[in-house]
Amino acid sequence: MSLRVRLALVLALFAALTGAVVATVAYATTARQLMSSVDASLRSSAVALRAPTQPLRPIATTTPTKQHPRRFARPFRPGGLFQLAIAQTISASGTLTQLVGTTALPVEKRDREIANGLATRWLRTQRFDGSSYRILTIRDRGYGAIEIGRNINDVMRSLAVLRRRFILLVLAAAIAAAAIGYAAAMVLGRPILRLARAVAKAGANNVLDVLPDDQRGDEIGVLARSFRKTFEALRRSQAQQRQLIQDASHELRTPLTSLRTNIDLLQRYEALAEPDRSHILADLQTEARELTDLLDELVVLAIEGQTDEVESSFDLRVVAQDLVTRFKGRASQTLEISVSSEPTMVVAPQRSVERAINNLLDNAVKFAPSGSIIAITVTGKSFEVTNEAEFIEDSDLEHLFERFYRTASARSFRGSGLGLAIVKDTITAIGGVTYAHNSPTASGNSITIGFRLPETNP
Repeated sequence: MSLRVRLALVLALFAALTGAVVATVAYATTARQLMSSVDASLRSSAVALRAPTQPLRPIATTTPTKQHPRRFARPFRPGGLFQLAIAQTISASGTLTQLVGTTALPVEKRDREIANGLATRWLRTQRFDGSSYRILTIRDRGYGAIEIGRNINDVMRSLAVLRRRFILLVLAAAIAAAAIGYAAAMVLGRPILRLARAVAKAGANNVLDVLPDDQRGDEIGVLARSFRKTFEALRRSQAQQRQLIQDASHELRTPLTSLRTNIDLLQRYEALAEPDRSHILADLQTEARELTDLLDELVVLAIEGQTDEVESSFDLRVVAQDLVTRFKGRASQTLEISVSSEPTMVVAPQRSVERAINNLLDNAVKFAPSGSIIAITVTGKSFEVTNEAEFIEDSDLEHLFERFYRTASARSFRGSGLGLAIVKDTITAIGGVTYAHNSPTASGNSITIGFRLPETNP
C-alpha cells in the first residue's frame, strides 16, 4: 500500500470519526430538545387535568363498561388537552375509568403502582397501535392515576431524516478528506519521488553527483541534503581509494623490480662468488621485508576508521612510556620523555592510539641523525615528538601527513611513506587532530610532529 493511499485512508478515518462524534452529539442534543418540548407539553397538560376547578364533563351518555368507559372532556386553556392525542384516568386496580380521545393507552404494571400511590410519575416512549407515543403517568387526586399520551410520529420522522442527513454528511466528509489527503500526498510526494529516482540513478550508474541541490527548508530538504552529504562522502572515499591504488601500485613497483632483478642474477649466475651472492641475498631479504611492511601498512590504512575497537579509559603517559622503552633498545638516538602535571587519562581506542604513537616514534628514529636527542612530550591529551631535522618549508608541512609523500631530503631513506598518513587517519577517526611545525634551535632546526585527542575526554 502506497504512502498516498495510507494518508488518504488515515484522513478519511479521522474525518469519519470526527464527523460521527459531532453528528452523534448534534443528534442527541436535537432529540433531547424535541423530547423535552413534548415532555413539557405533557406535564403542563397533566397539571391542567389534575386541577380541581376543572371537573370532567361527560361527552357520551352510554353506560360505561370496563371495555368502553365513559368519556369525559374538560375545557383546557392553551397548552392543555387540545395539544394531546389521548388522556385517560385509571383506578387503583388499573381499570380504565375515563378517556379523552379515541384509543385507550396501554396500562402497565408501573402505571398501576402509581395509581396505588407506590410511585408518583413515569415518563416513557412506547409504540402501540402502529404509532409511537410519549406517555406520562402521574398520581391523580381522587382518580388513581392520569395517563397522558402524545403521538410523536412526526418527531420520530424528523429524527430519522436528521439521522440520514448526518450519515450522508459524515460519508461526504470522509470521501472529501480522502480525496484531499490523496491530493496532498501527491503534492508532497513529488520531491520525495524525484529524490528517490535520483538516488536510484546514482546507484545504478555509480554516478554520485546527480542529486538535485534541494534548498527546501522542510524535512524533505533536510533528507535531500543528508543524501547529498552521504554521496559526497562516498565520492571522496572512491577518489581516495583510486588514489591509494595508484600510489600503492607506484610504490610497489620499485621493490618488485629490485626483487626480479636480483632473482634473475641468481638464476643466470649460479656460481657467483660468495661476497656477491651474500650481498644479493641480503638485498632480497631487505626488499621482501620492505614489501611486507608496505603491504601491512596498506591494509592498516585501508581499514583505519572502520574497526569495531571499543573505547576504553587509559593513561596516555603510561602507554607512551612503554613504547618509548621498547624503542630505546633499537634506536641509535637518545629518547627522552617528559610528562606535564596535567591529567593524562583519556577515553579512546587504545590500540589505535598505540599505533599512532608507534608510527611517530618510528618516523623520528628513521629520520633523526644517529646520536641525536629525540624529545617526547606528553601534555594532558597531547603527544608529540621533536627531533633534529632540516628545515621543512611550509608548503611541505601541509602535505606531510599525505600518503606516500616525502620531502626532498627524505627520498633517499627506505620506507613506505605511509606512517604519518596512518597517524592522521587513526587520530582523525577518533576525533582528534594532528599537527607538525618547525622548531628552530641554537644548533640548527628541529621538527615537532604530534596529535591531540578531543577535549571531550575526561
